[in-house]
Amino acid sequence: MPNGGVLVVGETPSLGQSIVDLLESVHLRTEYVLDVDERGPVVSLADRYALVVVACNEHRCLTARRWKLGELPQDLPLLVVGSRDPVLATTRGVHQVPLPLEPDRFLTAVRSLLGRHDHRHHLSPTPA
Repeated sequence: MPNGGVLVVGETPSLGQSIVDLLESVHLRTEYVLDVDERGPVVSLADRYALVVVACNEHRCLTARRWKLGELPQDLPLLVVGSRDPVLATTRGVHQVPLPLEPDRFLTAVRSLLGRHDHRHHLSPTPA
């Protein structure tokens, strides 16, 4: 995938697919995985994506915990949807959107995070 896409990590697969559908409905390029390691070395994620969105409605969000430990690029924005992981409350730089998912609130957060990083990536939507 060229620079500028959104990587959706579906720790909760049904929620992840719903997020992909929502992002694609506004013509944002997305790629969907069940585990952040599926798309090659995590150290180069920031070279390939403008944003990582994690869909997780479990008590522990594994991708966000890995981000906190420094296993994922810290210059890559991370947006967690739905997790109730108490670690996230004290994790600087991780953005959260609660459930139930409000599409407008979610898309506003995505656009805001993409806008902060468009100096590093050419953010082009998918063709309609």
